[in-house]
Amino acid sequence: MKVLIVDDTNTDRLLLKLYLGKLGYQVVEAQNGQEAIEQYIRHSHDLDLILIDVQMPQMNGFEAVKAIRDIQEKEKQEWFPIIFLSASANDNDVEQGIWAGGDDYLIKPISQKILVAKMLAMKRISDMRRRLVDMNEKLEKIASTDFLTGASNRRAFESVLESEMSSIEENSNGLAFAIFDLDKFKAINDTYGHAAGDEVLVEVVDRIKKNLRDVDLVGRLGGEEFGIILPNISEDEAFDIFERCRHVVEEKPVLHEEMVISVTASIGFTIFEGHYSKDTKMEVLKHADTALYEAKNTGRNKVVEYQ
Repeated sequence: MKVLIVDDTNTDRLLLKLYLGKLGYQVVEAQNGQEAIEQYIRHSHDLDLILIDVQMPQMNGFEAVKAIRDIQEKEKQEWFPIIFLSASANDNDVEQGIWAGGDDYLIKPISQKILVAKMLAMKRISDMRRRLVDMNEKLEKIASTDFLTGASNRRAFESVLESEMSSIEENSNGLAFAIFDLDKFKAINDTYGHAAGDEVLVEVVDRIKKNLRDVDLVGRLGGEEFGIILPNISEDEAFDIFERCRHVVEEKPVLHEEMVISVTASIGFTIFEGHYSKDTKMEVLKHADTALYEAKNTGRNKVVEYQ
């Protein structure tokens, strides 16, 4: 486990660090409440436990823990245990510590046996918490991913589209949104079978992903129709990326059980630079779809921008 120790008394902090070091734990230190918040922000992604003194200068332990719990709630971060350390055994102090966001309260001086036992309990909780976090991440990925192609599913994709549109700032580049589908895909299914059609979809998405930036996103809208989001990009840059995507689909056929399947894609896109409202997402989808329709009706295998 990784443990943050917060105590303004150097000897107490050193003693805790030595105890925890012997138990094999990684330790981060802070000397007061404000430092505790700063260290929490710096290590929140892999911290498992905080041991924090109550009486400290600048900001006491109760105030620091309240601030940390507020950050966790605001940033939707995962909970982990916090234990208060205090020389006071007053019932009101113990109650205040729990209400401040603490999960346990140890009275100083802390015996090594009690500390070892508490850390063992915290290790069990930490292991269980990490398993839950991992499981939630897997479930979230399953819920937001198209099972066949690995692209985002429509619900997750449109949620990202709304978020990106609403975050466009004045004087920044716009957002490019495209809809593409595979030309005459029904004929591929009818000629080579649905297993071959599935392999074509998987291969096409993989090729396109490799030609996008890390911030870009591909989503499956339905059947052989997909969407692409390019945040913070100029019109010319967007056209170049979409043209490159079209090219990598066309440049070599897909192989399926010794069958050679030629594939092309039509892409319609639009640039959004305005202010987001509830209706704008539907407008952007409609504009890209109109451009795709034009690409289909003027020869296929091309990129068309909505005018």
